[in-house]
Amino acid sequence: MRYETFRKIRKFFFRTYFKFYHRLEVIGLENIPQGAAVIALNHGGGFDLDIVAINLCHPTREIHVLIMDKYHYINSMWGRYWIAGGIPLWLGGGIRWQYINPYLHKKGSQYPGLVCMFPEGHSGLFQHRHVIHKFFPGVVRIALKYEVPIVPVTTAGFHKISPILKEYKQEHGPPDPILFPPFTLPFKLKIEFGEPFELDDYYNMKLSKKEEWWIANRIIRPKVAKLRMKYMKVKLAKVDMEMKKPRI
Repeated sequence: MRYETFRKIRKFFFRTYFKFYHRLEVIGLENIPQGAAVIALNHGGGFDLDIVAINLCHPTREIHVLIMDKYHYINSMWGRYWIAGGIPLWLGGGIRWQYINPYLHKKGSQYPGLVCMFPEGHSGLFQHRHVIHKFFPGVVRIALKYEVPIVPVTTAGFHKISPILKEYKQEHGPPDPILFPPFTLPFKLKIEFGEPFELDDYYNMKLSKKEEWWIANRIIRPKVAKLRMKYMKVKLAKVDMEMKKPRI
């Protein structure tokens, strides 16, 4: 099967699944700029269904999600088998700009595109569903490099349809989740897009890692948390990294 054929079948299946089984409601699409943008949202629930939903939720534009490289394909003696779409992300190896340039660079082949990141990195346990974990600074680096707005987004219901009951830590990357049941429960889902904002105060500045962590967790994370508060109480987890407010 050709990859494009697979993508079309996948899109039709999941759009039907989200529409009729989970009654997915998408709010605030008018907040997405017509031009290029970075979308930042909280992670929630198992099976990474929030990744699939955000990718397919816009009626006319595709939202390209940064996903760990191991979820893209499997190499075997029989060839390469594709698992998911999106933009590959290598943890610990820095951002591979050549994969993002087509969507956000003004001369890119698919500009103006929409690139999505989950700055938390993992979903967390069901009993901690109210906690928003620390945001990694990749979203800051992308927004500043391309000078594009950030659209904060929250999801609701994904923790309930596929609750994560236990996690096993890995040396590299997010922990592996233990899910129950092995299928999704028929709760209603929501995705809400907030008003876009820019980090224009920091354009053309050379920031340290401490300053990037500060922007991610003192500017971007609170905007996502504010949206999420519409649906549940929210607690911001402690950031165990050194941070420093940039001087403007």
